[in-house]
Amino acid sequence: MYELNDKKIGEHLKKLIDERGYKSTADFCRRYLIEKNNTVNYTEDNLNEDLKTAKNTFSKIISGKQRITLEQLPILSKLLCVSCEEILSAGKKYAPTINHITNYEIAQSHDRKDWDEYMKREDKLFLNCDEYRKSVIDYAFEFKNYAFMKYLLEEGFIWFVDNSKEGFEPYYGADTTIKSNWDRFNMPDQFLSSELHENDRLRTQTIAMAIENEDYDILESLRARDIPEIHMMTWSGLNNFDIYKNDNLIETIAKSTNDRIIDYFSDEFDIMIPNNKIITVVFPFLSDAIEKMLETENEKAAAVALKKVITHNKDTFNKINDMIKAACKLHHDSLTERMESLIKACMETGCGVYDEKTIKRYKEDADDYRHIYSTFNVDKYNNVCFYYRNNNGKYTDIMTNIFKVTSKKGSPEIKKLIIELNEWYKKILSLGGEKYAEILL
Repeated sequence: MYELNDKKIGEHLKKLIDERGYKSTADFCRRYLIEKNNTVNYTEDNLNEDLKTAKNTFSKIISGKQRITLEQLPILSKLLCVSCEEILSAGKKYAPTINHITNYEIAQSHDRKDWDEYMKREDKLFLNCDEYRKSVIDYAFEFKNYAFMKYLLEEGFIWFVDNSKEGFEPYYGADTTIKSNWDRFNMPDQFLSSELHENDRLRTQTIAMAIENEDYDILESLRARDIPEIHMMTWSGLNNFDIYKNDNLIETIAKSTNDRIIDYFSDEFDIMIPNNKIITVVFPFLSDAIEKMLETENEKAAAVALKKVITHNKDTFNKINDMIKAACKLHHDSLTERMESLIKACMETGCGVYDEKTIKRYKEDADDYRHIYSTFNVDKYNNVCFYYRNNNGKYTDIMTNIFKVTSKKGSPEIKKLIIELNEWYKKILSLGGEKYAEILL
């Protein structure tokens, strides 16, 4: 059983109204009145006359100030295509509302027999979205039915695609063994397959559900801390990042109190970028997760994550700093050696190049390192790169991501960690010289 909570019922009712495509509460009230007064004698004038009262009534219901009546309940159930039990439990209890099988019903089920029968249907209902343009996977996420999602993965009905090995730009869309007669590139938009292929939402939402269900062993196979775009990193950084940001996943990580989860998403890991180069990075949205941890007062997790990215920022600074010193020394030694060679040749041949002006110019060039800093770059997503070339024409480089936190919340210990993190971030930017001076102000 469950207790009736008018406020939660109202919130759930508003959510259902929005999800079912009603443009506004007023739009829903019109449909409610038409359904309620489904008689020949109910005219448009009658509807307009009753609309103000209906809007006022449902405004109170949605805000939790008024309870749903027995007269209203079956009409709401019909219009919103949910059971009366779901409405009264504010979405905690579900029951089938119609006799024929639907995506909505399967997504609520925890019966493997139902799933097996559904996936073997000749009409391939799994591929179809319903009249609300929602697939069975949309509903599975809505009902947080992780058991069903894991069933689809374990049985191989769906899997995540990474085509980078075929030489294409990597992506983590999905594919399915359930095939329709349509070409997937010419698929009607009410078909699930187009959604599977075209975005990363399925993977990241499944990751969030796996964390909520403490199924940590599946995270690596889902590439939980990875995003496709980061595999395209170059010396110029990246251009497209935010489309892979899943706020639900970030919030789920931030709320976790499990050490294994916090360590997993804060640790460095290796990825492959173009030309089969391996680089080391950290979960790209870890700064967002830390900000959320502090917002929800999950300070224990925030402290762990902050300490790890402090180490990452510090190591990144040291690596780039050492590389810049090596590049500067290489430049200085190379020009100095060239100058000394020229002087020696001139002394032996008596050529006129050997004079004070020429020597001075060589010395000035040897001490001018501005062009070396020009290869240092930090993009707007805080991906940092630096490279230089040795005398043999071989490049040495580094590409990774760095982190900062803007939150002012937290205990003195947390604030101290934030200050330390941001100091290392600023030190890294300072390696770029005057180009980044304005950012540091």
